[in-house]
Amino acid sequence: MWPSFVRNFVMALGMCLFLVACDSAEERAEKYLASALELIDAGDLDRAAIELRNVFELMSNHVEARETMARLMLDKNDKSAAYGHYLRLVEQQPDHIEGRTVLAEIAFEARNWQEFSRHATHAVTLAPDAPRSQIIDLALRYQEAIEARDGPARDALRDTAEHFAADRPDSDVLQQVLFDAYMRDRKPELALGQLDRMIALKPENRTLYTQRLGLLNQLQDFSAMEVQLLNMVDLFADEDGPKKDLIQFYVARKQIDKAESFFREIADPAAEDPTLFIGLVRFLRDMRNPEMARAELTTALTVSPQPDQLKILLAVLDFEAGAQDKAIADLQALLDQDTPTAQASDIKITLAQMQTQTNNVVEAQRLVNEVLGTDSGNVDALKMQAAWQIATDDTDAAIAGLRLALDKAPNDVAALTSMSEANARAGNRDLSWDFMALAVDASNNAAAPTLRYARVLAADERYLAAEEVLLSALRRDRSNTDLLVLLGEIYLASEDYSRADHVIKHLRSIGTDRTLAVVDALQARLLGSREGLEKALGYLEELAAREDSGLNTQMALLRAQLSSGQTAQALQQATALVAEHPENLSLRFILATSHAANGDLAVAETLLSALLQEDRNRMRIWSELYRLQRIQRRDTVASRTLQDGLAIDPDNRDLLWLQAAELEVAGDIDGAIANYERIYERNSGDLIAANNLASLLATYKTDADSFERAWIVARRLRDTDVPALQDTYGWITFRRGNVEESLSYLEAAATALTSDAIVQFHLGQVYGALDRRDAAIAQYRRMLELADENDPRPQFETARAEITRIEQLPATDE
Repeated sequence: MWPSFVRNFVMALGMCLFLVACDSAEERAEKYLASALELIDAGDLDRAAIELRNVFELMSNHVEARETMARLMLDKNDKSAAYGHYLRLVEQQPDHIEGRTVLAEIAFEARNWQEFSRHATHAVTLAPDAPRSQIIDLALRYQEAIEARDGPARDALRDTAEHFAADRPDSDVLQQVLFDAYMRDRKPELALGQLDRMIALKPENRTLYTQRLGLLNQLQDFSAMEVQLLNMVDLFADEDGPKKDLIQFYVARKQIDKAESFFREIADPAAEDPTLFIGLVRFLRDMRNPEMARAELTTALTVSPQPDQLKILLAVLDFEAGAQDKAIADLQALLDQDTPTAQASDIKITLAQMQTQTNNVVEAQRLVNEVLGTDSGNVDALKMQAAWQIATDDTDAAIAGLRLALDKAPNDVAALTSMSEANARAGNRDLSWDFMALAVDASNNAAAPTLRYARVLAADERYLAAEEVLLSALRRDRSNTDLLVLLGEIYLASEDYSRADHVIKHLRSIGTDRTLAVVDALQARLLGSREGLEKALGYLEELAAREDSGLNTQMALLRAQLSSGQTAQALQQATALVAEHPENLSLRFILATSHAANGDLAVAETLLSALLQEDRNRMRIWSELYRLQRIQRRDTVASRTLQDGLAIDPDNRDLLWLQAAELEVAGDIDGAIANYERIYERNSGDLIAANNLASLLATYKTDADSFERAWIVARRLRDTDVPALQDTYGWITFRRGNVEESLSYLEAAATALTSDAIVQFHLGQVYGALDRRDAAIAQYRRMLELADENDPRPQFETARAEITRIEQLPATDE
């Protein structure tokens, strides 16, 4: 028993500790906020930003701190970061007028029309008489006129904008409307003058200079571009962006010597911050050769104040050259040295990336956890952790970690992209698209994020928005084949044939092997869309008949003939080509499919079997052989083919898929689920696998764990317009009790999938739950008409029982 004075002391100490603990997270957050406000008043914006990030680590949803950080980012002209913070703000407070207004203005400047429309509509509704709202409303109507191709309305709004701009020359939105209008009027001189006025008003705004570069690039005034880039290097001397832009300009112009010369001017191996020198090494690796990069690194090690960072890059070069074990061992040696290195976290992250590439994910995760254990806000570690969390559908944890990463690095393109993926996986489509657009903006319209966003817009048939995104990227890189091909496809889809023709001519003028390989296919599609199938086939036949025609052209003609039903011509063509090139396995495969298309199934099967005897690892042939055998109702032989193929590659997606369908038909639902789980485990981003897995779990399993898993997997299907996916999401939503939400999904699915009995059953269940008795009975009867008498699935018996139950209910005034 302790003496009383000891007990009293312990109690007093405990009370002190309790009082210290009472300095809660909220109180500490308020202190950080007060400090940030003082630093802002003193003009120390960088330190203020650090204090605000401290607030978010304690209270991620602190509204005043988020407002302050958003305004701070605007003051620093970091609009991408400001957009991200305002986006978080309206997530918490959807009617935040400042947030909606600024988001609309930034989205308009970024030409992100979907997000502009969403936030602009909110802003105008919340404050219709506010001057900024009126300007936003004008811009909204201007964009609607463009989408409607209403020239007179657009011209009238341009004139109104000119009138408004006389009184509001500081309005970025008005100035952007005028710039866009002059560009659409094909008056580049007026557009250039407009940009110069905008730059005079805001000489610190780098975005305006970037737009001016895009216009000069469009005018192909490359000497003026170089002058402006050099000017930007001087104007923004403390920023690396203009320097990198100048180097990219030289590279795009194939002026590699100039690029290297400038890089060497700005990259000092003895600098305290080796970022630019590391950039030079990577440039030499990519533009010269790895040996030159290695030599540069080796020399710099003797003078660099940060030699460990250079050793990390040296290990990366080894890894890329194939010396993976050496690279990993060298990095481990850096970690194990007697004197702890300041770059320990960088080394562990690089090691983790290497271990991931060598399929040692467990070790990679251990290293990342070590980094986060000592630095919970390490951006690279958070990004890697989020990637694993997204892959396992732990989207809440991924989003939380990525928010922390983006608070520290708001313009990190990879983090923004991962945040988009996490929100898509969680079923938050609007947020996913927001972050996708942010990634495009933060990357300065780089090709990869632009293509990702444009494809999503095009899939949603938002062709104008996709076009704008692609054009912004092409102003930076006019010869990017991927961007041009997608732009051409969008013009074809939107039936804008004159612009599609312009893209095709541009691709042809580039003249690389890659562009020439795709341009003929685009040309054929253009002819098919504009003048009919026969014209497109005639064009391909002309190409194939040329003396310089290659096998790719011949095979393109073959595929076009098969897909258009000209199977006899395809067979004749394929037979001749195989006789000329008997060693070409791809041609022999097409010959087999040509025989199948002509009804010669036994011949096709013989040809495919012969191909497998030569190379049993050609997995596509296994799946095609299986399908042929099933068509011929040789089910036992087909199942054996499937098993033989899976014995060679147990994880082959197509074969597992075919087997899952076979198992489901046979009533082995657990076996089918196991196959989809296997596919999903290897690639949880596989949308169709996710749908099928969730559908089977929700349809045939009754336990709570299976249903919860079905919901987690299916959340990403929200807002889908694909009938099979609508059925899955609608049915799971219905089972979760959201009957009204499920109705629109299941009605759309049942209308499209009229021959799918289970889809019809699902809609019948919804009608029953809504007490729409006649509709429910009609739906169940429609489902039973599709039933096979030997079908063992329990839904049919349930439908019969429901018809009887409903018919026995007292009459209502339905």
